Amino acid sequence: MRRRAAIACVLLAASSTFGAALVPGDEAPPLTPRDIKGRALAVPHPGHAMLLSFASQSTGSAAGEITRAIRLEHPELEILSFIDLSSFPGFARGIVRGRIEKRHEEAVVDTKAAFAKAGKTAPADLDAQIHIVPDFDAESCKAYGASDPGDQPVIVLIGADGRIEATFTKPPSLDELKAAVARETGSGPPR
Repeated sequence: MRRRAAIACVLLAASSTFGAALVPGDEAPPLTPRDIKGRALAVPHPGHAMLLSFASQSTGSAAGEITRAIRLEHPELEILSFIDLSSFPGFARGIVRGRIEKRHEEAVVDTKAAFAKAGKTAPADLDAQIHIVPDFDAESCKAYGASDPGDQPVIVLIGADGRIEATFTKPPSLDELKAAVARETGSGPPR
């Protein structure tokens, strides 16, 4: 009986650690992912504000539109896009990886076009700034409370101090997200 109680406590603690929604002020869970280009990343990135999006394949386009709009306003902001691919069996990973690589190239083209349409010049290193992270085991998604991004993307803003500034579990209005990013990057009204 005691053993079952101990196991239940451990499971309860684990379930609250993974999948719990993060709130402003929480420390950002550390991640060390590699993007689809194999580039090593660090979350949080001390001294840098970051925007993370967590999506499934079905919500990836919506997340891409949101992050692209933010990138136009704040090209200096580090943006990472995690895609939950845990529903794909291991033998399909090579095919899925190829599709994500193609999506990365499309994201670069789409973002350059968005900058041109807005009358702005895209950063010269835009390709190096776009980070699509395949999350084959969904551990990164779970660490940020995005355990089911199948219906909508989850967006998380991390401050330069490594703490959560905002979490959007439903797609925010673009104005709402822009205001949160502007406050964190110092380009908006004070908090």
